Amino acid sequence: MSSELDRASALLREILTAKAPPELPAGLAADAELARLHSELLELRHFVMAIASGDLSISTSLKGYTAGALKTLQANLKHMTWQTQMIASGDFSQRLEFMGEFSKAFNAMTARLEASLMTIRKKEEKLNRINAGLRLQVERRKRAQAALIESEAHYRNLTETMKDVVWILDTQTLRFTYVSPSIELLRGYTPEEIMEHSLNTTVAPEDAESLTQTIRDNREKFLSGVLGADEYQTSEIEQLRKDGTSVWTEVIARYVKNDKTGAVEVHGVTRDISERRALRLELERQATTDSLTGIANRRHFLNTAQKEIERCKRHGGCLSLLMLDIDHFKDVNDTFGHATGDRALQAIARTCGKELRSTDLCGRIGGEEFALLLVETDLKKACCVAERIVTQVEAIELFTENGRPVRLTTSIGVAEYRPQTENLSDLMVRADQALYKAKNTGRNRFECFE
Repeated sequence: MSSELDRASALLREILTAKAPPELPAGLAADAELARLHSELLELRHFVMAIASGDLSISTSLKGYTAGALKTLQANLKHMTWQTQMIASGDFSQRLEFMGEFSKAFNAMTARLEASLMTIRKKEEKLNRINAGLRLQVERRKRAQAALIESEAHYRNLTETMKDVVWILDTQTLRFTYVSPSIELLRGYTPEEIMEHSLNTTVAPEDAESLTQTIRDNREKFLSGVLGADEYQTSEIEQLRKDGTSVWTEVIARYVKNDKTGAVEVHGVTRDISERRALRLELERQATTDSLTGIANRRHFLNTAQKEIERCKRHGGCLSLLMLDIDHFKDVNDTFGHATGDRALQAIARTCGKELRSTDLCGRIGGEEFALLLVETDLKKACCVAERIVTQVEAIELFTENGRPVRLTTSIGVAEYRPQTENLSDLMVRADQALYKAKNTGRNRFECFE
């Protein structure tokens, strides 16, 4: 009997202390009272663990002192949770009276939170008063600026009626100290926006450094007396607009010394020359471009070739010339018409252009005769280019308006420049001789003048 009592006592102790509760041994399961006690202890254990884990929604059917005490604790914790939620919503009148020392700490915390909130509200009120004062100052400053603008109306009337932009630049800080309102028409910026930024932001990035250096150099020349206040300088500058585009301008400026501050300033006028510049560039394009094919015309090609010849004489290097002629081009015109012939010329120009680098040049120097100038290219490499062009021209797919195919071939003569013994005319003669040899030996091929 003593042994069974010891086993039962050990079982109950293990239920209360073990991490995992034991099952009721088979030898003790026959005792109905012990089995009921075992079940109630397990339920009590589960109830305690749930409350300890924060689950306040759990319920138990157990009765008696211990279960009642735990249910009271559960109810207190639920009430305390509700009070905490009320405090979170701003009700700092909540106080805890039923948790002993914890109640004191909880109530002290609530009081401190309420005091902190009152402090924050007082600071907020103070900030609101400060902001109101700042807004008043801003309004006063705006009124003062408006009065200043009104007092300068006679000067602004003069500058506002001008399409050109009048400006003053401090050469030390490289910032504008005055810009006339017409800057908005020119670049989309207000004068205030221009004066907030440095000079570098007004021009294209690739021009900023050189422009800055020019101003600094001229400043030193002015201070040393080399550059006079009566000397005007004119230049063309690409300036950035607010929308990201650019505008070409003509700038007329002179360097002066401010009588009041002693600062060296640039006084200038800027005007839009976009139309004038576009017209000039178009005239230059027309003067240098073949209107049908869009490549260099004879005059521009020869001028450029002569400059490259002179460069080779001064600095060395190599240069090759390709003379290209469309085979039986007269038959193309006679058979298919001049419109098809024009399209053939354009197709040849496009094909040649695919083989050119940015330093090379292709030109139409006669009716169906083209020339290609290959910079820093020896005879061997030039012959490779000629071979590719012959192949590509033969592969051109050209059709008349009614769908008839037009077959094109070309003959090419290649010559490398001899800097010690010849000029441009000599080079062209040798390339022509190679071209005639290509024609006389079957066409649709190239010949190199060794």
